Amino acid sequence: SCVSNALRLVASAFALIVVLPSWVVQSTLNQIRAKFGPVRIVSTFRRGAVIAGTGRRSLHASCRAVDFHAPAGKRAAVIAWLRTNHKGGLGIYSCGMSHLHIDNGGNYTWNKCVGGGRRRVAHAN
Repeated sequence: SCVSNALRLVASAFALIVVLPSWVVQSTLNQIRAKFGPVRIVSTFRRGAVIAGTGRRSLHASCRAVDFHAPAGKRAAVIAWLRTNHKGGLGIYSCGMSHLHIDNGGNYTWNKCVGGGRRRVAHAN
């Protein structure tokens, strides 16, 4: 389960819990790391997470999604690689936000501009 994948890291007097995403999403992240270099994780599991503006349950709530920053200078290359190789959801943030979202849900891509809307399109695979 999602929670059984938790790693506890203790720094100073605080306990930080890092919950790892599903193995499919982890595998994709590992492939990105091997090809492009280290990524910076923004968000994985979020208990009760909903999709902004919809009220629908987010795949983050079931540990099936991760948001991350691509390695410096390689964002466009990572997006191109994901469009070709990732068989799940791909979210591309822009307009002041630069992180990417991947999940093991449906095969679709969405683009979100902060202050703008979300556009969902099917992959051309």
